[in-house]
Amino acid sequence: MVDILFIDDNYLYKNVPLPNKMDRANVQSIIQIEQFTSLQDLLGTCLYEHLEAGMLAQTLTADELELMKLVKYVLAMYAAKASITFTRSAAASHTNTDAQSQTQYTLDALSDSIASKAGYIQDRIITFVKAKPVIYAIAVNENCTNDLFNDEDIVGYDGGSVYYPNANTSTEECV
Repeated sequence: MVDILFIDDNYLYKNVPLPNKMDRANVQSIIQIEQFTSLQDLLGTCLYEHLEAGMLAQTLTADELELMKLVKYVLAMYAAKASITFTRSAAASHTNTDAQSQTQYTLDALSDSIASKAGYIQDRIITFVKAKPVIYAIAVNENCTNDLFNDEDIVGYDGGSVYYPNANTSTEECV
């Protein structure tokens, strides 16, 4: 379960355009789901939990605070894209009129734009983590047993889990 939310609905509405018909009461749930799933996949479990604990204790370092700026922004994009998907599904369930077709087109364009921007921020996060030795060491902690890393990404994050190779393993061990 998510202990804290890295962003709230005000942050989301301030930084990412959302459809007018979006019910704000549902936004917190969407943010929570995206934080626990998409964001945790991007950061990896160890780094995600470290940042979460640091936020609760208010002990984030300067580098971690810098990383959190990117993390919050990409989380807003994840939540906005999910919100648009839900809104689009609701709009599609009604009779298809010209106005609704226009709404569908607008939602599709907005979703595509957010996805491309999120990809750019995801690449920046991956590059940032790998460039900061202390943060990188947290991400590759060998005691982190429940990560689902399966591939190495330097840039071009495709939405799957990110693999930060453990410095203590050699390529010969991987099959």
